[in-house]
Amino acid sequence: MIRCRLHACAGLAVLLLGAWGSDPALGQAQAQAAPALVLNASAEAAWAEVRAALTPPQQALAVRRFMAALANANGRPVVPPMDAREIASGRAAAADDPALLQRPQAYEATLSVGGRFLTFRPLSRASLEPLTRRGAP
Repeated sequence: MIRCRLHACAGLAVLLLGAWGSDPALGQAQAQAAPALVLNASAEAAWAEVRAALTPPQQALAVRRFMAALANANGRPVVPPMDAREIASGRAAAADDPALLQRPQAYEATLSVGGRFLTFRPLSRASLEPLTRRGAP
């Protein structure tokens, strides 16, 4: 008798979980997840300029051009996820961390775009501002 009740409860649980997994509302919520960012040839060329920049003003301009190319490729302004790490210790820093903004040269920043990781060493705070929405109007 107890065994039958356990099987019945287990069967009901499977039924409920199966129905929950096929819930159309759940599928819609998953479909509304943020789409992956597109990295086209124009954005890749702009990124090459970021990496090749030798002075803080050159790099800041190149980052702004990269962000414009990325917005054009995605049809809207976007800010890719960024991970910043202190070069000496490997310690992670948030985009709004005062230490990162005061001494950006001591960090390495990695952007996630289109399934790729784009890494650079910021030469100035101005190079980080477009990536943290600080440079946005």
